Amino acid sequence: MTAAPQSDSMRGGPGFATAVLDEREVAEVGPDLVGHKAANLAWLVARGYTVPRFCVLTVEACTRILRPVAPEIDTVLAALDPQDRGSLRDTAAAIGVLIAELAVPEDIRSELKTAIGALGTHILAVRSSARGEDSAADSFAGQLDTVLGVSPDQVDTAVLTCLASAYSERALFYRARRGLADAVPEPAVIVQALVDSTVAGVAFACNPQSGDPQEAVVSAAFGLGEGVVSGSVECDTYFVDVRSRTLTTRAVADKRSRVILGAAGTEIETIAASTAAALDDDRVIEVVDIALRLSVELGAPQDIEWAVDANGTMYLLQTRPITATGAHETVFDNVNVAESYPGLSSPLTFSVVRLAYEQVFRACHRSFGASRATVRANAADLYPYLVGLAHGHIYYNISNWYRLFLQIPGMESAIEGWEAALGIENRYRRPAAPRSAFARLRAAYRRVRIVVILLFGWLRLPKRLAGFFAVLGDFTADLGRRFAPETPERERDPHQLLGWLERCITQLVPAYSVQIFNDFLAQQLFHVVGGLIERSGITGDEALTVRNELFCGEKGVDSVEPVVSVLALAARIRDDEALTALFASERDAVEVWSTLHTDSRFGEFLAACAAHIDAYGDRTVDELKLETDPLALRPHRLVPALRNYVRGGQNVEQMQARERDIRHAAEARIGTALRGHPLRRIAFRVVLRQARATVKQRENMRLGRSRCFGLVKRVFRALGAQFHEAGLLDAPHDIFYLTYEEITALIRGTAVDADPRALVAARKADYDRWRGQPMPARIVTSGIAAAADNSVEFAEYDSTATVLTGIGCAPGRVEAPALVLHEPEADTPIDGEVLVATTTDPGWVFLMVAAGGLVSEKGSVLSHTAIIGRELGITTVVGVRDATSLLRSGDRVALDGRAGTVTITGRRSV
Repeated sequence: MTAAPQSDSMRGGPGFATAVLDEREVAEVGPDLVGHKAANLAWLVARGYTVPRFCVLTVEACTRILRPVAPEIDTVLAALDPQDRGSLRDTAAAIGVLIAELAVPEDIRSELKTAIGALGTHILAVRSSARGEDSAADSFAGQLDTVLGVSPDQVDTAVLTCLASAYSERALFYRARRGLADAVPEPAVIVQALVDSTVAGVAFACNPQSGDPQEAVVSAAFGLGEGVVSGSVECDTYFVDVRSRTLTTRAVADKRSRVILGAAGTEIETIAASTAAALDDDRVIEVVDIALRLSVELGAPQDIEWAVDANGTMYLLQTRPITATGAHETVFDNVNVAESYPGLSSPLTFSVVRLAYEQVFRACHRSFGASRATVRANAADLYPYLVGLAHGHIYYNISNWYRLFLQIPGMESAIEGWEAALGIENRYRRPAAPRSAFARLRAAYRRVRIVVILLFGWLRLPKRLAGFFAVLGDFTADLGRRFAPETPERERDPHQLLGWLERCITQLVPAYSVQIFNDFLAQQLFHVVGGLIERSGITGDEALTVRNELFCGEKGVDSVEPVVSVLALAARIRDDEALTALFASERDAVEVWSTLHTDSRFGEFLAACAAHIDAYGDRTVDELKLETDPLALRPHRLVPALRNYVRGGQNVEQMQARERDIRHAAEARIGTALRGHPLRRIAFRVVLRQARATVKQRENMRLGRSRCFGLVKRVFRALGAQFHEAGLLDAPHDIFYLTYEEITALIRGTAVDADPRALVAARKADYDRWRGQPMPARIVTSGIAAAADNSVEFAEYDSTATVLTGIGCAPGRVEAPALVLHEPEADTPIDGEVLVATTTDPGWVFLMVAAGGLVSEKGSVLSHTAIIGRELGITTVVGVRDATSLLRSGDRVALDGRAGTVTITGRRSV
């Protein structure tokens, strides 16, 4: 067999003096002269595959074109910091200007004109073909530019565009991440006849996510293939069993757009909505056959691009090795979990959270219908690994969460609602519907079984919820007794406190599993409410708006009570001249709090503050991180919140009344839509009532969770002090740099390293290095997770955009300055600004109330941020991508919580 051009050992063949080679000549040289993409195309032509005609501007020719500005490019690159987004942007822009001002030498232009004439078309595609691009080591997928719809007289400009793309932000970022930063880009350029396709796409000879060689994957869309590669249009996806050559799953999209040739290149055209498959089954198998045949001939699984023209002719546009497959893929995602654990979390927090998830989901898996055998089988490799840690950031192990669902027969039908509620990028694909009567009967039995389990669990829900709070009360009372001054010291020695923690983990934590069951019902019922609204005739964005507004103004949400309590304290300040003067003074928070203690006039108010701290002191920013001090240890932090509310004049009754009005209007809207359908109206009311109850209880349980963590914080702070007194730690707070398992080993005498101070010092250095370091929202690993690349993927965004879109969660409109918060503090001064954050946690409620509105990059319609926004009438939009990058503090923004838009109405003067 002739060696494939994808082998890096292949070198250039006969020397060609010409700057431009036709496809026959390209086949006689190696990738060093024409790049891997062009060499691959020539290899395909030589073996009889149908490829659009092309010619290639060689690496040497492109080097000649760039030579006049090569010294300037080197100078600019020497100053590049690939970890700095601004440096990447400035470097790419500077080099782009240099290349745009170049002229293609006349002799090269002449050769290129002749070669283009031989292609027999006036509609061209100009594509990069750099050395290494489409190689086995580095695909450079999407990193270098392709220019479509180019006329012969535009080729010079398109060539310069391709050459400049080798120095674009994304290409420079990619090279740095792949360890190629010091290598000089050596691009060649392909000029090829453009296939004006009716349908186009990509195919993978093996599943690129799992590395499964027995499953091929095809993606297809109407129009040109640019829409598939860029993800700009709706695509169908087909999964094929390699051995039997049969289609196992067909995910056909509701297609509303396609990429076509326009007057100035390509454009996205809106089409009539179509659920017709882009490819019939025979064509899918044909594409897979080609990909598999190429994989055998080239000795590695292939990723191919293809296009079908109006005559039904299929063309291959490229083939390259699949560079990212693995035997064991694990997906880590911070969706939803980042709301509870934003930013860095200490080793102790992670170790306790990991153990808590293990205990909770071991208990709840059984309550959802998993067999005892299934629970036993998952004890070692599933429940302990539901969360992961990367550079101090907590992630969900999404792969294991899917395993949780799929090990319960019949539960696969609930995954869609779970994904939607958490805002997870859809990854699950349902298997094809069973064909045999027995298989259909078995599937129906599983669905009925899970419905019965959920119904039984729903009936037991009130008793289980009450049981959790009863157990929480018992543990609270027991810990209070242990720390009471009159209790003997032996009741709180390290062994006794460790025993208390172990009972907490085995008794209190599993009792919290009722929250998971309640959450699941909330997610599914919320999803069902949305479906019923659409069935009533209310569709599109209006359906989403009506659903959100139906959940406004709910009474009895415990998470609102801490805010109500603080607002009541603020009202007392406004009614007292001396308090008003104190809080309006220039004194800092510590001085104000000290004055409340020393001035007898404020005794009654101080008692009210103490009552608030006793009842709600566990609710703080970053409250679920054990290293975060509760309010009782830093009571002066109550002062900034009170100052914000006194200044803002917030009135919780008015806020809640407004939300109730919105709720009543939504109820009237759905009532009108269901007029004449009495049974459907009754069914809708029943489902809505239950959905509201579970969403409300979700928030109430979250406050209970905060109190659980408050108890655990108290114990670990006591242990930290004891470790410090014993000479094991330099400071009590250092205990948070140890894990729960390490603390247990030190107390019980099984520690490998009996001096934890060196370990603490090393971890502090790590956390100092990671602080401020951006982390990706999703990490996909193959093999050893710790060996994964955790750096942030390059993400392009339009810095000129004036309207940002997300998910409207709490209706209302507000225009105010933006306040971008990357690491919020409880003492942040806020006076009606629109808060902009990557994510929020429950403790943000005190900041939200003083704000005019909230914008978050993360979140979903059932996130805590959304629920509290609805309850308190705070205009809220979540899921606004890159909001903290596109907005600056001081920019004036108009927030529409119904439409889910953030409009920049004015930029802050720099």
